[in-house]
Amino acid sequence: VINMRNPLIITIGREYGSGGREIGELVAKTLGIAYYDKKLITLAAQKSGLSDEFIANNEQRVRSGFMQNLAASAVYSSGFFSSQYLPLSESIFISEAQVIRDIAAKESAVIVGRCADYILAGRDNTINVFVYAPRDVRVNRIMARHNMSEAEALKAINTSDKERGNHYFRYTDQKWGKAQNYDVCINAGLMGIEKTAEMLADMAKIEVRA
Repeated sequence: VINMRNPLIITIGREYGSGGREIGELVAKTLGIAYYDKKLITLAAQKSGLSDEFIANNEQRVRSGFMQNLAASAVYSSGFFSSQYLPLSESIFISEAQVIRDIAAKESAVIVGRCADYILAGRDNTINVFVYAPRDVRVNRIMARHNMSEAEALKAINTSDKERGNHYFRYTDQKWGKAQNYDVCINAGLMGIEKTAEMLADMAKIEVRA
């Protein structure tokens, strides 16, 4: 279990179907630290006053019209965020960024997605990871997980990767998946989920000792 004054944070960006989420879970379990992915939605909902459902459905979808966002909030929100005059996509991002900073200030954790590498840029004791995998590996994983055809899996991969890339660029002005934006870029198809997680956990232990 990692115990330190300045908590260790591992951020994980990942291509859809690469296994990045599973890798993050295993790294957190191995190191005995917290894991945040979908739980961030609940925490952001508490900060913003929006519902979990609304944030889950809209956090990576860039909306352009203020009135469109405002109308949607009437359906999904239990109350307005303090930045109610911002488009809701911005409100969601601000809420998630606040949650991520709060986590990094109090505990060691693995944080998946949501531009966490950018939000915590310049922070000591942070390892920013991007997980990718060959297209065939990703297609096979998505087909097995969601009982999809090959064509359906390819469409899901293309749609999700596009949404993630657009979301990342919108809030960071950087290219999603570009090696220079991360400390480690790793092909999860090379060694598989468990061995990749083991390697990242070992790397984190070295960082802690450094």
